[in-house]
Amino acid sequence: MHSTQEYNKVGTLSIVNPLVLETLEKLIGKKKRTAKISFDSDLQQIYSAVTVKSIQAGETLIKNLLDFGRSIELILDTYFPIVAEKLGSHWVSDKLTFAEVTLALGNLQLLNSKFEPLYLSNPSSTQHGGKILIVIPKGENHTFGPISVTRKLRNMGTQTILALDYQKIELEKLLLENTFDLIGISSGNNFMTDKINGLVDLFKTRAEKTTPVILGGNIVNTYKKTNETLKVDLISRDPEFALDKMGIKHVKGN
Repeated sequence: MHSTQEYNKVGTLSIVNPLVLETLEKLIGKKKRTAKISFDSDLQQIYSAVTVKSIQAGETLIKNLLDFGRSIELILDTYFPIVAEKLGSHWVSDKLTFAEVTLALGNLQLLNSKFEPLYLSNPSSTQHGGKILIVIPKGENHTFGPISVTRKLRNMGTQTILALDYQKIELEKLLLENTFDLIGISSGNNFMTDKINGLVDLFKTRAEKTTPVILGGNIVNTYKKTNETLKVDLISRDPEFALDKMGIKHVKGN
């Protein structure tokens, strides 16, 4: 069994329910045939690199995958979240120790940081409009998904800020000093309903204008099981759909 201390520590490393922002079919369908054929193999190689090899080996692997036709979007938006979810599952099932999962997730985050500039250097990442705030409620134990959706929104030409591990006064300052076109809340748990509604109340009273609030994350798949009423304006895991629905200007996906 894992200690409370271990659970709290690993809570900052996002091992549960990462956002997969597009269906695998849509992402892989854009790529070369080799990407579809080697999908499972790619995932296994990344998993192996972050768990039993060095970060340098991981960097070499990602560069090779890019050379062989995998896109940076496929690697960061699909491969990495799936590997993170697998690591979380293997920790829960005791297939990996706490130390092994901590190290692997740290390696995955380092690789994400290393290759994110390449993702954001795509032509579509030039800002065209739409200022967005993404917030992870206090008490959530995931960060990988919101980081991924923030990157994706930036790549769609929006100005997106991610607020995590914040103090309330810092969040209030953001709302007072910025006029957002959209505020997103990322959550993976039904028991966060009260905190989500509390954030919505804060956003509605502090924002200079009526700003739509959208809820995303794994809770999108399970929120109907809760008896609470969510005060958000839209519930969706599809960022492009959310932007279109709220009339936010952005670069259209292919």
